Amino acid sequence: MKKSILILSIIVLTACSEHNVAVVGEKRMQVSGNILDKENAPIENISVTASGSENAFLEVRPNEILGEGYTNNAGEFAFVSLDSNNSFYGVSVNHPNNQDYREEYGTLHFLDSIGTRGTSYELENLSLPEIQEFQVRLKNTSARNDTLFYRFSYPNTEIYQSFNENSFGQNFLRFHNEMAYWNRLLPGQDEMTISTRTLENSSIAFKYKFSSEAAYDTINAEITPENPIYEFNF
Repeated sequence: MKKSILILSIIVLTACSEHNVAVVGEKRMQVSGNILDKENAPIENISVTASGSENAFLEVRPNEILGEGYTNNAGEFAFVSLDSNNSFYGVSVNHPNNQDYREEYGTLHFLDSIGTRGTSYELENLSLPEIQEFQVRLKNTSARNDTLFYRFSYPNTEIYQSFNENSFGQNFLRFHNEMAYWNRLLPGQDEMTISTRTLENSSIAFKYKFSSEAAYDTINAEITPENPIYEFNF
C-alpha cells in the first residue's frame, strides 16, 4: 500500500478571537532597509509589513497592521509605522498573509517585546532565503512485519529574529524557527511519501525506531536543489 502526504503548516493560536492593536497617540516610527538575494543582488517588489500581536506570532491581520511598504528596484524600502502600547511589535518581510507574497522566498520576522520602543528601525542588507520543495520517502523493501515509528524536523520557512538580543530566550526563537512531523508506517503499508517545503540548502533530522518503547536513532540529511528527496529503506 502506498500513501502520500502533503504537509500544510497551520498554526492555531486563538479560537476565533479578535485582537485590536491599540495605537500610541501621535507616535510614528521610521522603518527602512534593503533586501538582497543569495547572490547579494537587490530584490524588488517584496512586501515589508509592520504589525502588532498579542501572542508574539505576527499574523498581519487587517486590524493589526501598523504600516507597510515595498522594495524598489534597488531592493530598498522605507515607510512610516504607527506604534502599539498593548502588543508585541514586529516587522515582517514577505509575510505569507500578504496579498503580494512571493512563494519562492522565505519570510523574515523581526519581533520586539511589549514596552517602550525607539523612533526608528533600520534593517540593512537583509538576505532573504529561497524556498524549496522536498520529500521524505519511506519504503519497506525487506517485507518486515514491523511498525516504523518516525519523526523528522526541519527549518521553518518563516524565520523569527529579535530586534534586541535580550528580548527573548533561545528556546522561544527555536520554537518559532523549526517544524516537526511525526507518524508511523504500519505493517502492510509498503511505502509512504511526505511532501513539504523548507529553506534551500538546509538539513533535516530524521529519527526512527521499530518499537514504541525503544529510543530513536537519528540520521541527519542535507536538503539541496540537487538532492530534494530523502529516502529511507528498511
